[in-house]
Amino acid sequence: MLYSSHSVLGVLFTSPPWKVFLYASAAACLLLLLPAWLLHLHSIPTTSDNLGFFYTYHWSVVYPIIIPLLLAMAVAVSERMNSCVVQLIKDGRITTRPDRNEPSYAEALSRYLQARAKKLVIIAFVITVIVTLADTYDLWIGFIADHVPSSRNPGWDTAFNAQNWGGAYQVQNFSPGDHYLRFKLGNLFFDVIAYLFQGTAFFLGLFWVGKFTLYLMAFARLIGGEDASYQFNPLTSDLDFCMGLKPMGVLFNNFLSITVVLTGLAFLKRLYLIDSGRGQPFGMYLQTSFWNIIQPSKDNPLPFPFNHFTEFFRSGCWGIDGLDVSALIAVVFMTVPIVVICFLPLWQIRTLVDKRRSEELDRLQAEHAEALRLRNYDRVQLVQYEKQCLEKANIWPNGNARAKRYLTIIFALAAGAFAPPLLAIVLAGSFSDGLVKYFKLIFHSRTA
Repeated sequence: MLYSSHSVLGVLFTSPPWKVFLYASAAACLLLLLPAWLLHLHSIPTTSDNLGFFYTYHWSVVYPIIIPLLLAMAVAVSERMNSCVVQLIKDGRITTRPDRNEPSYAEALSRYLQARAKKLVIIAFVITVIVTLADTYDLWIGFIADHVPSSRNPGWDTAFNAQNWGGAYQVQNFSPGDHYLRFKLGNLFFDVIAYLFQGTAFFLGLFWVGKFTLYLMAFARLIGGEDASYQFNPLTSDLDFCMGLKPMGVLFNNFLSITVVLTGLAFLKRLYLIDSGRGQPFGMYLQTSFWNIIQPSKDNPLPFPFNHFTEFFRSGCWGIDGLDVSALIAVVFMTVPIVVICFLPLWQIRTLVDKRRSEELDRLQAEHAEALRLRNYDRVQLVQYEKQCLEKANIWPNGNARAKRYLTIIFALAAGAFAPPLLAIVLAGSFSDGLVKYFKLIFHSRTA
């Protein structure tokens, strides 16, 4: 249903998740870890840090372990996407409208996805190329000019230029030796393999997120569009208070969990850029930047609290100075599509469910009035119970509170990937909002 138009990608995303994890992890070990060790790029000690591939954890740990795990999770969620549709049709939550002569919803969904399959691959590929070029253009310039531009931070990918790093990156017990040209070619070969591997992982992630987005958009369009051929029938007496959409709620949780990890990786990448861009540990960044907010410099002429406020907006606090600009652009491209794709279709589903709930409440209200008129008190009690269940029902299939927590974390991590202080601002705002609602609830309960 989901991957019928993708011959190669379909094989990957319909394989057993454990096989996908093992194969992806093995590929990372064979194509990244082993060549790094053979080409002596695994350890590059300097006076401040080790810049070798094995010590660059967002490569040496993420690609052999985290990325295969995410890929396996995506495959498992793909299976649930199919079973979710089957379950909703079986339970009668999704049916064809009485006045329409249409194929089954599963077939209509499959056609919708097939019609957009080619465009999805092209868009994912183009974005991947743009991100990769933004991340590496100055790296290839360095190999051609035999000198890496200052916009590129020292690391294993520019090890051939290690003797020119200087400053805090003075290398120790590491040198290309007398075979500089051979070492440079080996470094170039490994960089090509590594960034092709990174691009492939990014493409697969973007492709899958796009596929899930189309899946949700199809649900909203086929059921809630202006000329919809199918309808969503809420379960009014659902004890789980999700109107019969529990299978989709589980799917939402799975997808949002993966999105949290993806935006979390983008945030960690941002922290690494601060670390490598300044040549100092991240802990030192926290100490020197955030401590200045608490204890502003005596040279700041502004009175309290404006002196604290201005310190917050200095570039040192935001980690802008010394950053690898190309890699920062790549982080932006990693974060924006995921957040936009995540929020828009989910909000469409929420709007659709809220609309159907309102319609069902209106119908039950009319039934309640009619039952009272006929003095059918058994029916009155039943309709009253259904109304109470529907009024308590969550608009989000996975629960309103849980959905809000997920979306807050995703938005906070995405904001932090742009500038780390934004993470604290978003979380503080969410906490304050929750605190205000809590005290309002206590106040209303005491005055009731």
